[in-house]
Amino acid sequence: MYDLSKAQNPDVLKATAVDLVGGYRLFLPEKTGPFFLASKHINLGHVRNPTETYTPTEKPIESAVTGLMRTITKVTTKVEETGAFETASVRDLRVRGLWAGSAVYQDGGVLAETWTANTDYALNDLVVPPVANGHYYKVTVAGTTSGSEPVSWKTDGTTNTSGTVTFTDQGAIPAGSGLIVIPRNHASFSGMLIDVTTSAITGASNEIFVAPNITLRGDGYGSGRDGQNETTLKFAYTILAADDYQLPASLGAFTGVKVSGGYDILNIPNGGADTIIDNLIAAYYA
Repeated sequence: MYDLSKAQNPDVLKATAVDLVGGYRLFLPEKTGPFFLASKHINLGHVRNPTETYTPTEKPIESAVTGLMRTITKVTTKVEETGAFETASVRDLRVRGLWAGSAVYQDGGVLAETWTANTDYALNDLVVPPVANGHYYKVTVAGTTSGSEPVSWKTDGTTNTSGTVTFTDQGAIPAGSGLIVIPRNHASFSGMLIDVTTSAITGASNEIFVAPNITLRGDGYGSGRDGQNETTLKFAYTILAADDYQLPASLGAFTGVKVSGGYDILNIPNGGADTIIDNLIAAYYA
């Protein structure tokens, strides 16, 4: 299910100071978001050009020992990580949708885009509500939408109106349906990030970083726009506090080390990450 193999690179093997050199990232969209699809993750693939910035939040400790309130020290209460990375998985439709900021449903080759205000819709166009409810809708009376979406998107097979357009409920989006994108805006989406670091050296261990509370958004194009190399999609992210998140007991001996924003799971033998990832995904969507 997960390709943890990394080609043996002679140049890397000669660099004895370099051990962990490969890896990829998975994004688990939250259940209430438009990219949640039957508990499936989005594989961002191998990433490159990652950048990280750590911003501490400090609380001043004051004292009136000298008669005046003065700050005598500062205590760091949390550290927020922001950063960016590029992925070459540009042909993965869900990755492109995440980057573009809008998900649309594909039904037999007909695109269904997210409903928008003041837009012309033709007969038989398909849409999904801006806030996903698991259903999709067909235009049964063509026209132009108003500035407001239907008051309540009905899920009982009846109609919904906006402006002069009538949208008829087509039922639940079938499990396993493909997602296509129509770029709208670079919206942010929340979920969990699983960062897998694999080793190029036989017998060396792998690592997994789990950030249970992250926001991710498209942030332009990456390198490769020179006609010679493949263009990458750039993402920006913010890792928020992990709060009271705990790694699932199903990980067994892999307890992890708590760090700012999540957990590091260390010393994973080659081939051992698959089960850990499956358990993390199952627990997140439980």
